[in-house]
Amino acid sequence: MATFKNSRVDTLTYRAFTKLKHIDILRDDLIHPIVCGNKWRKLKHALAYVLENNYETLVTFGGAYSNHVVATAFAGKLLGIKTHAFIRGDEKRTLNHYEKLALECGMTLQHVDRTAYRDKIALFEHYFKNNERAFFLDEGGNHPLALKGCAEILDELSTEYDYIVLPLGTGTTMEGLVQGIIARQLKTKVLGISSLKNNFELNRRLEKYDPKYWQVFHDYHRGKYAKSDLELLQFNQHFQNETGIVLETVYTGKMMMGFLDLLNTGFFKSDDKVLLVHTGGLLNQ
Repeated sequence: MATFKNSRVDTLTYRAFTKLKHIDILRDDLIHPIVCGNKWRKLKHALAYVLENNYETLVTFGGAYSNHVVATAFAGKLLGIKTHAFIRGDEKRTLNHYEKLALECGMTLQHVDRTAYRDKIALFEHYFKNNERAFFLDEGGNHPLALKGCAEILDELSTEYDYIVLPLGTGTTMEGLVQGIIARQLKTKVLGISSLKNNFELNRRLEKYDPKYWQVFHDYHRGKYAKSDLELLQFNQHFQNETGIVLETVYTGKMMMGFLDLLNTGFFKSDDKVLLVHTGGLLNQ
């Protein structure tokens, strides 16, 4: 799978962040332009499992603007795995560029009404119960194998950080990191910036872990999941002009703005070592 490049950790120099002496950024956006960022970390072990066990079809789920769906479609095409995605919402509309990309990669898209979409296992069993070679992969790549892939981020770090900060959708990457930190007996705390309004399911997902290892912030969604605004767009552009790093409006831009607010309101001590995770997602641009 040499098509997928290594990530890297860079020192982040941004004038708005100078209250902290040590800020690094994990450049997972460099892994691949389509199978972007943490999408590859969540997919890689599941894809290997599908290949090793001769599954015929990988079945997954997502919204109409799902990076995960596109990443799964592209990776499936690359590795010779059939892919099928149930898409939330069956309204009559023109397909967007995410869906068109997935179709171009050979993925079968099945739009289902929002009520049916809530029970993904029932959907899978209804359409694939007679296909023993179909593999179920939950929304956002959520799977025990995905947690393993996300925990492996820690093996690439040469510094033990006080905090790791990342944007949240389903929370899979965050849970993988928390599991990895506990297993490796690190003292790092993971801070997640939710991109969805009132997504308290994230807290329920993580509450089985000691809260000294995690904290979710729900105040930086900026009104709606895929909604952008002038302040966010201006922030992203200023950040890019100064650092050369491109952010997007759904996840990483909100995460950086949330981090800046936490910094300005005294959440961190000046000597805390912080790693910001760039999870990719640049299809949102």
